[in-house]
Amino acid sequence: MRVSTARPDVTEFKNFAKAIEDHDGVGAFGEASFRDVGEERPARYLAIYDDSLVALAVMGKEGSELAVHPDYRKQGIGRELVEHVSQTAKPMRLWSHGNLPAAQALAASTRLASVRELRQLSKELGSVGRPEGRDDVQLRPYTEADAEVLVEVNARAFASHPEQGAMTTDDIAKSGGEITLAVANGAIAGYYWIQRDPAELYVLGVNPDWQGRGLGNWLTAHSLADLSEGGADSVMLYVEGDNAPALATYERAGFTLSHSDIQYELA
Repeated sequence: MRVSTARPDVTEFKNFAKAIEDHDGVGAFGEASFRDVGEERPARYLAIYDDSLVALAVMGKEGSELAVHPDYRKQGIGRELVEHVSQTAKPMRLWSHGNLPAAQALAASTRLASVRELRQLSKELGSVGRPEGRDDVQLRPYTEADAEVLVEVNARAFASHPEQGAMTTDDIAKSGGEITLAVANGAIAGYYWIQRDPAELYVLGVNPDWQGRGLGNWLTAHSLADLSEGGADSVMLYVEGDNAPALATYERAGFTLSHSDIQYELA
């Protein structure tokens, strides 16, 4: 087998990722890795090839992810990838999507400890009504002129979130979707950002000055109505496992746990 530290071919990477997801029932690579490979963002790689790509570690600014093709497992390749990541990416932040039993066993055998949980929640959508209007805020669509202010509000809303809090104006344009702002006296009090295919409540942020006023619940209800009116049958979202206020908001809206992604570091 051949080892390479070059960025893999985009099509080969997508085929490899699909083979993993079809076998495991959950994808091994998240949005960040797909953007790292597809947009040639700064990242490091360890790729192992036979006739095609059989194992890959992607080490980007938002953490590392790795996977081994189902036909090549139980040969020590996963351990080889983990050891390379531990020596290359410092600090080492390795994601396990779905935290499958094989991933847990590999983590235990390589002295990795769970340090963070990202939960995927989902909800079936029927006909969703909109909440009553509020006198203190108004909704309006996002425009490019709002980009810099939205980035500032987002940084405050997600000050403790490693990835989302670092969002830039470029990230807004590249991520697509639809953003709706809640505005009070010309200032952004909060916002929600949805994706249509698949249906996702991509981000919901509340300006810290507006926390505790029920704005998160109100924006969540509007986002679900937008998706329902667009024909979505279900919706999913990601939320930090230790974000109790957000979890409470989504549980009240009827979301339930689909699976958890675990981030590991060396113990």
